[in-house]
Amino acid sequence: MLTPSERWSWTYCQQRDRLLLDISEQAQFCSNLTCRQLAVLPEQQRFAIVEAELFWHYMDSLQPLALSHAQTLELCLHALSCQYLQLQAHKSWYFPEQVTARVKHGDLVSIVGADGRVAALVVAEDADCVSCLMLDDVQTLAGKTIKRATVVRLLRNRVSPLNQPTMLARSA
Repeated sequence: MLTPSERWSWTYCQQRDRLLLDISEQAQFCSNLTCRQLAVLPEQQRFAIVEAELFWHYMDSLQPLALSHAQTLELCLHALSCQYLQLQAHKSWYFPEQVTARVKHGDLVSIVGADGRVAALVVAEDADCVSCLMLDDVQTLAGKTIKRATVVRLLRNRVSPLNQPTMLARSA
């Protein structure tokens, strides 16, 4: 099982135009974040204790879903990479309002798209909005497809706590 280490480090690769996490000499995680999306371009930024804590928090949050260990790990690493993401404008008009409920960083939430409910992981929050890592592709009300592992910032009234029994099959 892969566990966080002080030897892990974040870096930006110009050739790939991606944020990378160097895990070992043989393993590297390539995020889907490009230079345009990054607030800073890390150069051998060592993995911090806070990130290790977040790693385990995200792993625990994703456990209720019917995902393989590899899928859970991949989504967890994508969630960790979001700390380098610059603040985005919210995309709330793509999704209908829901019953507002209090959600916090690391919670699993559901978002209603044109093709039904999908699960997402809250990776950042502020007073009005939450940034959510999509755990599956979602079709917006405007017909646009937002891909799995994409981060979308939404007003809090566009997400609701994940309803586990109905979401397990959809999220897998």
